[in-house]
Amino acid sequence: MKRISQILLVGLLVVFAGTAMAGPWGRGMGQGYGLGSYPCATANLTADQAAQLQTMRESSLKEISPLQNELFAKKSERRTLWTASNPDTGRISALQQEMLDLQGKIQEKRLQFNLECRKVLNP
Repeated sequence: MKRISQILLVGLLVVFAGTAMAGPWGRGMGQGYGLGSYPCATANLTADQAAQLQTMRESSLKEISPLQNELFAKKSERRTLWTASNPDTGRISALQQEMLDLQGKIQEKRLQFNLECRKVLNP
């Protein structure tokens, strides 16, 4: 009976330790590229400003979305090249440079969006 109790106790400890380690990690849903709020969301806005910012945000997302899709495709291609038994280092380097260029374009568009937000908030 004592042996069964010890085995149950160890089993419960393993289960509880496993669930504790499986908890959330990272930054969560804060400001960023995901579904979180965008920089102008928490300001005291008039209805006109809110509508204008929403229109600008949708426009910005439409501009950035194709670039993000292209970046994702290049990342997938690079990942595939890395899994080859003899990776093509020249192609991997070229893809890396193309990805950096795309990331730069995306950051530039985000910068322009943030500057336009400031113009709406500070007329």
